[in-house]
Amino acid sequence: MVSITFSDLEDFQFMTAELNKVEGPKRMKCDVEAMIVSFAIEPYDTKMCYRISQCLARCVSSTYEKRWMEQLLESTYYFQDQDEIAEISAIARSIGDGNKDDIPGASRYSNRRDLLLEAAISCIEQGGTISFDSFLRFRTGPYRALLATLIGEAIDEYKLEQEYQNFVQALRLLLKSRESVTKRVILVFDGSYRLYNATGNVLTSNQDLKFEELPKGLSVDDIDPEILLPLLVTAPEEIYLYTDHNEEGLAQTIQNVFEERLYFFPYRMSKILFSGNH
Repeated sequence: MVSITFSDLEDFQFMTAELNKVEGPKRMKCDVEAMIVSFAIEPYDTKMCYRISQCLARCVSSTYEKRWMEQLLESTYYFQDQDEIAEISAIARSIGDGNKDDIPGASRYSNRRDLLLEAAISCIEQGGTISFDSFLRFRTGPYRALLATLIGEAIDEYKLEQEYQNFVQALRLLLKSRESVTKRVILVFDGSYRLYNATGNVLTSNQDLKFEELPKGLSVDDIDPEILLPLLVTAPEEIYLYTDHNEEGLAQTIQNVFEERLYFFPYRMSKILFSGNH
């Protein structure tokens, strides 16, 4: 017999609902008043132990992961703004779900719930009465330690994103302060960028951005000198970008800065455009 006792009604209800999905009410006994759920498990019934353990691990991750992340941000990193806390928590979950491949070692976070499952299995296989509160306190240490590392990664990502947004905003202010030198420029990307004027000739700019023209906190050294700086100097009314890689980093920055001035076209169309020039 395995029994799990709860002190929180929501935890008890979540667990019984999950167990009902996998085992059904016939094999489960619930004492709603005492908040105890019990199973009669035959010796060496590893399949049933595994199913119950999965439910226990899901109960912890679904209910407590977000809560623990927010507690870490408030108590360890002293974040107070709820919007910031929510945003960093969302970044952490995105990293943990494998949506941030550019972070070294991010794959270890996607398997973090296996730590809960392993802890749950060791408890369930021992049988007897298990306190859910004690499981949370004494058996989730490795999982919570990994969450702490994950939150650290998310904070770094959040700060980088904030710096990037500040950089983009400064470039927008710079662009807004400049008069357009040309109506249209052409940008081609097929692994490397090439910049042309409207007639298909390589675009060069002899103009220099003066230091006093730059918004506070922005330096010419921060701006890509080959593509982004000439675009800001000429401030074209239209940028035609021929590429099959719209999500490439510099392309995204150009889009964020120039916004409605940027038009994307498939790379193959650049062959037609330049067929008479090259």
